[in-house]
Amino acid sequence: MNEDDNVLKELILGTIFFGIVVAFLGIWWVDEKSMFLLGLCIGIMLSVWRAVHIQRSLTVLLDCGEKQAQSKMVVSYATRTLAIFVVLWIMIYMDMGTMSILMCFVGLFGLKAGAWMQPYTHKVLQRG
Repeated sequence: MNEDDNVLKELILGTIFFGIVVAFLGIWWVDEKSMFLLGLCIGIMLSVWRAVHIQRSLTVLLDCGEKQAQSKMVVSYATRTLAIFVVLWIMIYMDMGTMSILMCFVGLFGLKAGAWMQPYTHKVLQRG
């Protein structure tokens, strides 16, 4: 396993840990527990997919020329953004409710939290 795979694994673990913490903290205060958890899980899964997609996109971009890399980077970013809009549109179309859509947004921040926690998850994984 190379360094990029280790960083991706640490990023995903941090993202999932964020989702678990939010689930345990929030479940006590909401009435719509199932919609709360469903929306959070959808957001966390989307964040994990985004992390994997970013890593794969960067691997491809490193083998391209500058102009080609720029256009591929734009397409890659647009793909991730479109995926978010499609998932949110499906949630709205299926009338999943405000709670699940709100928690999906919170889950999308899991990628940022995972990036913030990556140095700490790295230390924990290096010990084990």
